[in-house]
Amino acid sequence: MPFSIIKTNWGAFGLVARNNRLIATYLPMPEGKLRKLIAEQHPGAAESKNILPAFRRQVSDYFSGKRVRFAAQLDLDDIPPFRGEVLRQCKKIPYGKTATYGELAGAAGSPAAARAAGGAMAHNPLPLVVPCHRVLRGDGSIGGFSSPEGVSQKRRLLGLEGAALPS
Repeated sequence: MPFSIIKTNWGAFGLVARNNRLIATYLPMPEGKLRKLIAEQHPGAAESKNILPAFRRQVSDYFSGKRVRFAAQLDLDDIPPFRGEVLRQCKKIPYGKTATYGELAGAAGSPAAARAAGGAMAHNPLPLVVPCHRVLRGDGSIGGFSSPEGVSQKRRLLGLEGAALPS
């Protein structure tokens, strides 16, 4: 299973693939921390600079402030069905737009499952590609964010995209 590190002006972004499909992405962080995290979560993964070259360019473009629609294929085979559907629905949230956990749950076929949708976002293995940073609480507040920098990184990503930021 190959992994790759992309150096961006925000830090090191990581990706792990299986059969040319993404199984994990890691938002920018210090490179040493990223390498350790990938080694812990994907033992035996080998570094390759040749995997998913178009996606690698898209990541670099995104963190340079260019509007990007990520085109990489995802491997959600190991994800439970509801969580997988929430991830697929989240992937549809357009650049610079937001949705609530309740709206996401409804789009996934379970309108009363906002908390479960939040749980799916908290365990999103593909941040940025599955843009969980675009999901807000029902009252419009920012909510949480499971990333190296937490909610400040969520705000920064939304700001990069020009999304309306909750106060």
